Amino acid sequence: MKKLIVLFPVLFFFVASYAQNTLLASQDEVRFNAASSANKLVNPEIGDNGFKFETLTTGINSKYADYGSSLFMGKFITFSARKIGAIAKKDPATNEPFTKLYCSDILENYDLTRPLLFSSILNKNENLGTVSFSQDGNTMFFTKNMEGNTQNFQLYRSVLNPEKMGEWIEITSVPFNSDDYSVENPHLTKDGKTLYFSSNMPQSKGGFDIFKVSVHTDGTYGKVTPIDGTINTRFDEKFPHFGPEEKFMFFSSKGHENIGGFDVFKSRRTKKGYVTILNLGNTINTPKDEIAFVPATPRIGYITSDKDGGYGNYDIYRITEYVISQKVRGKAIDFETKIPLANAEVKLIDTDGTEVGRMLTNEKGEFTFPISSFEYYTIVSGKEGFFKGSTIFNTDNKTKAYDADVTLKAMPAPIVETVDKSYIKIDNILFDYDSASIKEVSTITLNTVVATLNENPEIRIELGAHTDFRGRDDYNMNLSDRRAASAMRYLISRGISKDRLTWKGYGESQPVIDCKSCTEEEHKTNRRVEFIILESN
Repeated sequence: MKKLIVLFPVLFFFVASYAQNTLLASQDEVRFNAASSANKLVNPEIGDNGFKFETLTTGINSKYADYGSSLFMGKFITFSARKIGAIAKKDPATNEPFTKLYCSDILENYDLTRPLLFSSILNKNENLGTVSFSQDGNTMFFTKNMEGNTQNFQLYRSVLNPEKMGEWIEITSVPFNSDDYSVENPHLTKDGKTLYFSSNMPQSKGGFDIFKVSVHTDGTYGKVTPIDGTINTRFDEKFPHFGPEEKFMFFSSKGHENIGGFDVFKSRRTKKGYVTILNLGNTINTPKDEIAFVPATPRIGYITSDKDGGYGNYDIYRITEYVISQKVRGKAIDFETKIPLANAEVKLIDTDGTEVGRMLTNEKGEFTFPISSFEYYTIVSGKEGFFKGSTIFNTDNKTKAYDADVTLKAMPAPIVETVDKSYIKIDNILFDYDSASIKEVSTITLNTVVATLNENPEIRIELGAHTDFRGRDDYNMNLSDRRAASAMRYLISRGISKDRLTWKGYGESQPVIDCKSCTEEEHKTNRRVEFIILESN
């Protein structure tokens, strides 16, 4: 006959509690704490680390130990040693009543209502453990202490009875449980494919580490492995929990640079695992223990602490993070001339390789994007006639504005062959008004001609300059002569032999568009410098 658990129908959910041994030091933990102090991991000078948290009591704490557990179906689940009734059996290891599960409604301001007993069936004379649910609410993982040992916890899986609301059936022990170690703090990813947990199993570096295991749809599991990256240390890491977007993992640890006891840390998931570990700073962490960080939104959540000034042993607090507005600004710049490039496309790509912003640079070559903290960003820029350029930068939680220019190298100008002629195709060369002085921006274009000539040392070219129809014929002829000569001198200054170059001004005699009443665009088309490839001698 299958075991089953019945919940109160009105509370169509289940969350398990975390037992007292997650918070009280064992003999091994005492040893690790001493080693931590000897290695100077405790650092009261950490400061706020750029994080700004407001911490408020939730008003649901008792004179006994109260702990936050998780969010489920619009409720906040807690577990507490608070006394129910006149007589409550005690856990001999803690001398407090066995922890039971409670639930509170979450109000609009994320405050909590008075906790109500969660389940009379589950709340027996044993310590339950933290719980995690699948997104559809049909599967849960929970822990409870093993029979005869209130300080050793085992992990179980259960499914919801589809025929009876609130009834959990098919309770099975996971295959990696053992009488020799605890398996605690389950946290299931939103897709239901990976289960994270903490354990002091033999594979740990020391004390409790965070592990993960694949969860298959047929109820089987993959291989248990330590979490990727540098989260685990030879001290204790517990309470893994993702934020709402699953970009960051929050966890409690004694093994990284701490203010004292368990501190809460944040780590960004990357392709290389969790490699950047950030203490959330002294606006949330204290010399005491801060555990069970449960994010409700990207900026609001709950935390459990035994810091001074609390109502009982451990208390639950509501926290709000205040973040500074951050941005990145920069320019797209030509590699050789360092001239800003207008109308260059710029993309902003985050740590996951997701494009989170795109824009064209303005006439000054400038771009700007809003950004988030603790990201590794890549800025990629491209423009017709240029090789793509990129730059990488990472953000902290303190800097308001980052500067990140992107350099693009111009491609050699292409050679175009037609029936009538062969020529080097370029954008128009721009000159100052009524002058032969080349505008600075057009040196970029002329550099692409230099690159093409260097790649094709056998070709010779004629620089032919043309004007529009405005002005006297003789004046336009003279102006085009001077502009052709000016362009040739620039090529020579960049190392092109004058023996490969000739120049000629054509004035308005060879228009691309023969118009009597030309538009400005038509005038612009007629004003040009052409680079015609001459036949070999």
